[in-house]
Amino acid sequence: MSPLPRSSQAGVSLIETLAALAIIALVTGVAVVMLQPEDSPAQLEGEALVRALNEARQEALVSGQHVGFAARFDGRGYQFYRFEDGVWRVRADHPAFEAHRFEDPDLIMSVQSGAISRRNEGARDDAAEALNGPEVWFDPTGFDQPFAFELRGPDAVRIIQRDGEGRLSLFDPNAAETPS
Repeated sequence: MSPLPRSSQAGVSLIETLAALAIIALVTGVAVVMLQPEDSPAQLEGEALVRALNEARQEALVSGQHVGFAARFDGRGYQFYRFEDGVWRVRADHPAFEAHRFEDPDLIMSVQSGAISRRNEGARDDAAEALNGPEVWFDPTGFDQPFAFELRGPDAVRIIQRDGEGRLSLFDPNAAETPS
């Protein structure tokens, strides 16, 4: 018996194997990206709020004026204030400090600690709410009191917290670790 003649068509080449592995890697990568859970509305709004609060703290330090913050009377958003001529006024002069309403109608923000709660003062509309003033404020000297607000949605809870040194953090109270 004579051996069978070798053919260039026999077997799989190294290039074909590498091409198949590249396709598998690409499909796996797309699947991983597509299957990652989206951040909850509480997480997204909390991140945006921490950025705005950091901006407010910087504004107070740079401008030498108090900058106030409060959740809306219905808990579905927030607004910033400035202290001028002996009264608190709603800020509308800076994009970071415009009144904000949560896109998710099920998301509610409430005071947890360190703030002046004003929920029961009878504000029923934006004009009445503006007269109430802030729940917390940033001092131009940098001596800020700690506070915590809770953002609660149907699927997640987040805490926005300012510590005694003025650091702001966002965390999940149900997670194993809390911010240091």
